Amino acid sequence: MRKPAIAEVKAIARIFPVRQISYAVETEGGAKFAKECFKIGVVPSCGHTGAKFADLMPAYRNGLRHMTHFCNQMTPLHHREIGMVGAGFLIEDLNTEVICDKIHLCPDMLRLIFTRRNLAHVQMITDSLRCSHCKDGYAFTMGGLEVKLEHGEARLVKGGNLAGSTLWMGMGLKNVHDVTGLPLKDLVRTTSWNQAIEQGWGDTLGKVEKGYTADLVVINPRSWKPSAVFVDGVQRI
Repeated sequence: MRKPAIAEVKAIARIFPVRQISYAVETEGGAKFAKECFKIGVVPSCGHTGAKFADLMPAYRNGLRHMTHFCNQMTPLHHREIGMVGAGFLIEDLNTEVICDKIHLCPDMLRLIFTRRNLAHVQMITDSLRCSHCKDGYAFTMGGLEVKLEHGEARLVKGGNLAGSTLWMGMGLKNVHDVTGLPLKDLVRTTSWNQAIEQGWGDTLGKVEKGYTADLVVINPRSWKPSAVFVDGVQRI
């Protein structure tokens, strides 16, 4: 673990463009790092953090508006210290990523997030690992850590913590639709357009609308799996 350094981000960007980076805002220089990220076109995000609410605010004042894996690996809501989970509910324009597999977050938490937060600032993600299409028993190494797939859950062999998810995007959409009852026409923006807006592509990408790039995934209404994929209006799958 090390302190956030914009020089390291720039070095990585020389190899391949960096669009977004997660870091713990309470680390030394965390607030300044947010401002430096924006200068080079990188979205800074608070994640894997032990920050208190007050720790977030200097970075927020410097433009940080994103939370990685909302509720997971961050300080929980408490009546004497609302932590990062509390911040996600209190500060409306924080863009909160949500892993919608009903494992990382229970159905009631999914219902709370999607019915109490402004959907314009909720981003459905998968956090899926390489084992997302594999059967139970599949094992692999990630970052030097052994991971095994059991009961559809990817967990570290040592300690048993979740290593990531095995979620498919369509199933995440189904899960949220099932637990909230919200119309798909309202939920769909959390799968695409919100993300596009934050990355600066909101005027051309992420919506089914005239003038937008026709990058589309068609979901089978029975299986919730992709049945067709279009790129620039051309069907590829």
